[in-house]
Amino acid sequence: MRLWLVALLVPIAACSDDRGEWWQEPPAGSRWVGYDGAVVAVPDWWTTGETQCGEPVEDTVYVDSGAIYDCANPADPAVVAEVSSLAVSSEGGRAVFEVTIADQGDGDEEQILGSRRQLPEGVTTVPLAVAGGWTPAWGADPRTVRDLTAAIEAAGLGVRLETVEPDPNGDVADLAPGSLLDVEPALGTPVVAGSTVVLKVMGGGTSGP
Repeated sequence: MRLWLVALLVPIAACSDDRGEWWQEPPAGSRWVGYDGAVVAVPDWWTTGETQCGEPVEDTVYVDSGAIYDCANPADPAVVAEVSSLAVSSEGGRAVFEVTIADQGDGDEEQILGSRRQLPEGVTTVPLAVAGGWTPAWGADPRTVRDLTAAIEAAGLGVRLETVEPDPNGDVADLAPGSLLDVEPALGTPVVAGSTVVLKVMGGGTSGP
């Protein structure tokens, strides 16, 4: 966790809501996303885990555990122009994920902070991170898909893999078989405990190590 983020930590309030299903009804134009019981509402067009070598490159929600990345293609510092990066904490005050607003006008810091909620009992989120402490994104390699499957199962959720055959003229043609294409519901989405998460992966071969 970046040290300069610590000042932004505010423990999430134990917020109650007369409507027990509030987590299924995000505010207009937004979506709930979170981890470890804490969620916030972000614009529904924002990405999840859109990082390059651990650095956010656009408006996104992700886990930053301070992991060391073995990366040959780090993000251009000019691209990582964060207007603000908010560390969202759990009910106990422990930072669990981050929200990055990349450009002014893409999101309201106070509004996002003010939307924080604690999920009710029986509701969890699709894990926002694998065991290594980072958030997978589109195109993640087959090994990461395996790690994500393990994280989802450890959260008490089911997993169903679906393969998508590549279009030789499409954007995914260069991805290795078994690479991550999509997660439904998306990473960080609140779901009922025991729900099934669908991982869509590149077809065309096995997804070995």
